[in-house]
Amino acid sequence: MNKRVLLINITRMGDLVQMGTLLQRLQHEWPGAEVDLVVDQRFAPVAKLLPHLRHIVEYDFHRLVDESRAQTKDVVTLYQDMTRWAAPLVEARYDRVVNLTFNRRSGLLTSYVGAKEIRGIAAPKDGDVTIHNPWMAYLTDVHHERRFNHFNLVDIYALGGSGSGPFAPLSLTIPPDTAEWARNFLATQDGQVRSWIAVQVGASDPMKAWRPELFGQTLAALSRQTTTGYVFIGTEEERKAIHLAQTTYRKSGGTGPLCDAVGKTSLPQLAAVLSQCRLLLTNDTGPMHLAVGAGTPVIDLSVGHVDFRETGPYGPGHWMVQPDLGCAPCGFDQVCFHHACKDRILPDQVAALCLHVLTEGPFPRSVSGVRIYRSCADEDGLGNTELQAGREDLLVEWYGRFWRRFWFEEFTGRPSQVPCDHEPSPDWSDALAVLEHLKPLAKKLVSNAEELVRLTTKRPLPVSALQQMQRLETAERQQIVALSMQSPAAASLAVAMVRDTHNDDGHELTGLAQSRLATYRRWHKRLQAVSTSFRSFTAAQGSVRRGKTRQLPMARSA
Repeated sequence: MNKRVLLINITRMGDLVQMGTLLQRLQHEWPGAEVDLVVDQRFAPVAKLLPHLRHIVEYDFHRLVDESRAQTKDVVTLYQDMTRWAAPLVEARYDRVVNLTFNRRSGLLTSYVGAKEIRGIAAPKDGDVTIHNPWMAYLTDVHHERRFNHFNLVDIYALGGSGSGPFAPLSLTIPPDTAEWARNFLATQDGQVRSWIAVQVGASDPMKAWRPELFGQTLAALSRQTTTGYVFIGTEEERKAIHLAQTTYRKSGGTGPLCDAVGKTSLPQLAAVLSQCRLLLTNDTGPMHLAVGAGTPVIDLSVGHVDFRETGPYGPGHWMVQPDLGCAPCGFDQVCFHHACKDRILPDQVAALCLHVLTEGPFPRSVSGVRIYRSCADEDGLGNTELQAGREDLLVEWYGRFWRRFWFEEFTGRPSQVPCDHEPSPDWSDALAVLEHLKPLAKKLVSNAEELVRLTTKRPLPVSALQQMQRLETAERQQIVALSMQSPAAASLAVAMVRDTHNDDGHELTGLAQSRLATYRRWHKRLQAVSTSFRSFTAAQGSVRRGKTRQLPMARSA
């Protein structure tokens, strides 16, 4: 009998498209697997474009949340409605449930459906939220040390929901009649235009959007060198920004035809329109992932709190432009008062990059204020990026590669094929000192946790001794975390340890103590592995790494 898998993904359109690699990886893991998907009904049309899905189970979760907040229905009625709807999911007896929506509500659904194996967030009857699978846990950790993260969300979904395997690009299956509609739609705009560039000016969050007038200036500069039309996509809520981009385009001397597709397409039709375009110039948006799935090259302008390594276009053939600014990308909880990152990206440079992608001509030779990356696949079958222009901080670059290899090997249990660094980190001596300082503290923490387990087995319980030992354990953990956060060689380990302590899943007092002990032993083992790696470099090697940035003096030819 084929394995049965239920995926739960009820947040955003882009997240659905980014499941494409997971869907293919599940078939690699379990050939013939029967995969069902729970999705918000607003995005069910997109889900129908995804490969390898047996059933799409849709529900109006948006309305459910509104009714819960407005209390238009009492709790008992809401619970009864949901249990009736979820009954077939329980009866299906899935082998695995993969919850890709990280909130308590989806966790409750995951636990209610039940399965032999759960991956992602679950919320058992006691109300606690637990995270199953280390990759899913990593996804909750990444925001604390995101500047060193080199895993795209697509790969985290695939690795966490299934496992490692061959590289699998995102793909959408566009129905023939929808593709024909898109061809006719573009043909009726201007019969003389043989090629189109799609443009996404807006974004769900204004922080993620480049300035509309800069889009207009970019297209005007490009129109002086190409004969192409521009298809503006987006929602009616973005109409003001789109109008400003179009007005600026005309005022800046743009002569090419403009096509307004705003609010005129369904989501499948939008994917079909994107598939007919030679390029999408965009902010980090859901349509960006539609374009990737449709096989259209993307130029992603990563501003605000967007980090292209996390959510940028996946797989070879795409380009990312990120401002070279100390605060970029900013944190999700930050309020920015200057938005200076948006002014670092210059229209002429973006137009030159567009021309390079369209004509395969020379790569822009004069690039300043930004870093330009090209997407690729690496030796482990994961999405990756390569710097093509600009400069990178050596510390960030080195630790990004280091943690990419470390966590891949830690979570998969297999060696990474990505070459390791033969030179130490720029802060090697300082990092090694922190690691060496942590080692005896780690042994003591584990020893105290072992004593806690022993005390919980005594009868009667030595309450006073337990309380004293717990206070000591808490103080030692806080000391370790404070020291670890001083060095990128240890901070990621500390973040994972803290999250694990909140994810303890033991039952009864002894079970909880044993779970905490397992957390500390796991952290201690990881600390030893990192320390061994750093000690493999010599003091002479460490003394030569003094530079702060790596810069490409001339932009590379692609």
